[in-house]
Amino acid sequence: MIFTTAQENKNLKAQLSKLSQELETNNSKSKSDNQKLQKINTDLYFALNYGTAKSRIKNQLTYKLGEAMIANSKSLLGYIKMPYILSYIKETHQKEQKLYQEKIKANPSLKLPPLETYPDYNEAIKIKEHLSYKLGEALINADKSKLKLGYLTLWFKCKNITKEHKDNHKNIPNNPNH
Repeated sequence: MIFTTAQENKNLKAQLSKLSQELETNNSKSKSDNQKLQKINTDLYFALNYGTAKSRIKNQLTYKLGEAMIANSKSLLGYIKMPYILSYIKETHQKEQKLYQEKIKANPSLKLPPLETYPDYNEAIKIKEHLSYKLGEALINADKSKLKLGYLTLWFKCKNITKEHKDNHKNIPNNPNH
């Protein structure tokens, strides 16, 4: 039989208390880590099934047109080809949208959830501040104008958008997304 003194009992109780506190701290830390992992897992599952909000916004006609405008504004030949390229992008986009609508009609479960439900929604909203998006928006607005008269001022609007964009982003070095 092993007998312990009162001091040893006190030390053992202190050690036990300390171990108990450490276990509780580690347990709460594990729970926190586990919750973070579950959130990441949920976000990844969502992205695998539905894509990302960023990719959906970049797939909008507005962004595609603006991107093409930027790419083709670098040379005279690009400016000459631009109306044809923009027309082709618009036509292709409309066909894709028509196919998507037909798929949804056939199987409503394929409908994509609202952008607001995506985990990266807040990051994706920033894409609407990109030069590509703003230029595409100006082009679409010009096309929607009465008698297409918006095209008369489009070049000036694009210049203003580009100037504003450069002024707003002077302080952001090496940002390829803008």
